[in-house]
Amino acid sequence: MSDTTDINQLQLQAAAELPPDKKFYFNGFTIAVSPMDCAIVLLHNNQPIAFLSTSHTVAKSLAVGIDGLVRGFEEKTGLRIPTLDEARALLEREVS
Repeated sequence: MSDTTDINQLQLQAAAELPPDKKFYFNGFTIAVSPMDCAIVLLHNNQPIAFLSTSHTVAKSLAVGIDGLVRGFEEKTGLRIPTLDEARALLEREVS
């Protein structure tokens, strides 16, 4: 196992041990960018539950990391995960 993998495993383990007020489940988000940084608002049932502010570099690295994670899941399972916009469009089409 590489040092990076070991560090990631240790970080995941430490995160799992965080108290409940430091753990968030979110099912939506809002994002914004300024010349200085990026903002991410985590939403639960359309209500803000956390505000994250980060550099452009970290925001891009997060996006690349999550994209790779989801693509890997899709490839291994043979399932395609729709985006929120795609899911909304499909559900609106069914209601009409």
